[in-house]
Amino acid sequence: MKYTKLLLLVLAILAIGIISACSSNSAKTDELKLDKKHAALPDYVLATPKMVQETYVMAGEYPAVLASVPCYCSCGVGSGHKSNLDCFVKGMGDHNAVTEWDPHGTA
Repeated sequence: MKYTKLLLLVLAILAIGIISACSSNSAKTDELKLDKKHAALPDYVLATPKMVQETYVMAGEYPAVLASVPCYCSCGVGSGHKSNLDCFVKGMGDHNAVTEWDPHGTA
């Protein structure tokens, strides 16, 4: 009887540990961070929803990926955009550091 109660207590503690390890608080550590080599995100980006801000961060962190995607929103005709990267980044310096952001991605 005592062995059964002890076993149930150990199982309950394990279950609580597993549940707390899978909680949503751990997702906050996966937040995207903009590398310090890039220019800071401008106010017009910071005033947008979180998803748009994260897209700008991804554009800075993975420029080769966005550069391989054609601009699909027809902005290239009037803006001179060659790829989707041009919708977010206006200028890049050494080591693919963003020197200037493009406001087009906020539209």
